[in-house]
This record gives sequence, structure tokens and C-alpha cells, in this order.
Amino acid sequence: MLCLGVIASKAQNTVGIFENHTDIGPVMIKGTAKYDHSTKVYTLTGSGENIWFKKDELQLAYKKIKGDFILTTQPNLVGKGTDLHRKSGWMARVSTDTSSAMVCLTVHGDGLTAFQFRKKNGMNIEEIKIPMIGAEILQLERRGRSYFISVAKLGNPFWSVEVPDFDFPEELLVGLFISSHNKNVVEEGTFTNTRIFMVVK
Repeated sequence: MLCLGVIASKAQNTVGIFENHTDIGPVMIKGTAKYDHSTKVYTLTGSGENIWFKKDELQLAYKKIKGDFILTTQPNLVGKGTDLHRKSGWMARVSTDTSSAMVCLTVHGDGLTAFQFRKKNGMNIEEIKIPMIGAEILQLERRGRSYFISVAKLGNPFWSVEVPDFDFPEELLVGLFISSHNKNVVEEGTFTNTRIFMVVK
């Protein structure tokens, strides 16, 4: 039986439930990460040319997590934006290296919802396009060597799929991200109802 517990923020220098935040890759404009305790909303800003091929550029608010987990949030990209491929969502990666093995569940500026992943360091990213435009709830679960993707619009059933065979280490950097898809532009995203659940041992 799977027992889950909610991760609580303890250290004073955290961003909500996350231990730290950083820019990934050679971004030209630094990003930010903030948490409003009164509204419980995370706000990230970030630039970055893209998250694609063998190079990721983004802002990531993250926590180190060992083992299985379930992540859930409601993302929102602020304003019209500059590029239709700006994106935000959940990410779990092996390291902060720009070509690190990783998975991300993301919604783009044009509504494209996708699961993107790099199974090994230095490989090109692969993508599963989800048959839903503008998902409003993103849920990403790690269960052993598989990732379970569940997305929905508010008030509607979840669409779900399992993607197996990931040989990632037990500990990953897990968190919220944003990428502008334009190295000269900073985009902003907010995240509400954000929760991280992990196995209680």
C-alpha cells in the first residue's frame, strides 16, 4: 500500500516547499522564483532559448527528492507572451547541467500540452504530445522506473498515460519551471494548488 506525506517547508531560505531555485543552461537574463504565503501562489520568471535537443535553458524552483512521488499544480502563463512555445510546468532532472537526463510535463503558450524527456545525459529530447489543448491541472507521478502523466481541465476527467523504462538515480531535482523560448525575453508564470507528495518510509 502506498503511503504518502506532504512535503513541508522548514528552512527559512526556501521558496515555499522548494529548497532552492536556479537558472539552467546559459540563459542571458536571470530568472526569479517567489512564493506568496497569503495566496499560496508561486511566481516564476525566466528566459531561455528552449528546452529541446541536447540543451535546456530555463528557471527552476526545485527540491531534492528520493524515490517515488506525486506532483500536482495548476500552471498559468501570464499575459500574451512573445513566443507561442514559451512553456511552464513540472520538471524532474538528474542535475542542473543543461543536457541532464530529465522529464517535464508542460503547457505551452499556444496550449500545447506535452510530456518531454531525455532518458540519458546528452541525448536529444523525446516528446509525447497530449491530446488536450490548454490543460489546467498537471499531475506527474514517479513510480519506480515509470512516469505516470495525468492532465485535465477543471471539472473534467483526467487524461492519463504511463511512460516506462527510465533508469534515473533515486534522488532527483524536482520542481516548477518556466522557459521563454526566446533568449532575449523574460516570461512570467504562476502556479496554484501546488503539492508534492512523497512515499513515507
